Amino acid sequence: MAAKATRDDPFGLIGKVAIVTGGGAIDDGIGNGRTAAILLARAGARVLVVDLERDRAERTVNIISNEGGTAAAFVADVTDEQEAKTMVAAALERFGRLDCLDNNVGIGGRGSVVDMPPEDWRRVMQVNVDSMFLVSRHAVPAMKETAGGGAIVNVSSISALRPRGLTAYSASKGAVIRTASASIAWRRGPSIPRWSTPGR
Repeated sequence: MAAKATRDDPFGLIGKVAIVTGGGAIDDGIGNGRTAAILLARAGARVLVVDLERDRAERTVNIISNEGGTAAAFVADVTDEQEAKTMVAAALERFGRLDCLDNNVGIGGRGSVVDMPPEDWRRVMQVNVDSMFLVSRHAVPAMKETAGGGAIVNVSSISALRPRGLTAYSASKGAVIRTASASIAWRRGPSIPRWSTPGR
């Protein structure tokens, strides 16, 4: 259920809990996932920062902690359904609820349909599309049960609309948009999480 914004809580996120997949970054670099985690924490959310590499997730957590926010690192391969399920369970065990999910995991892939090896195509789809499906599949029931609803952000790309020689990447980000659109069309009642699909 959507939180009401107030002057002291303009984003309605104080006390809420968010999962950010792909929340790490190399060294002190910044990216979509780390940025999302930091901004959610600054707005008052408690954040589970998820990454394949523990040290990358922990660097994000350290940034948040140094600013006075609350976050925890978690290692998971979100292309694996059991790990996605365990990740959601870990957020509930640590923070008691789940309100927000940022599906940020993604990889690139260059080449045309002629040039790109099939295994590379499948890997891009697995990471960029399957992960979103698998994590959302377990996050949505958790949101409904513990928070009465929530919000999901699936990170797409302008490449979905304007391909630039990135055949698999563009197709995968188009799938992200259509999956979110289908979920929005299906949505009925306030307990079903809201979906959005930004891109860059």
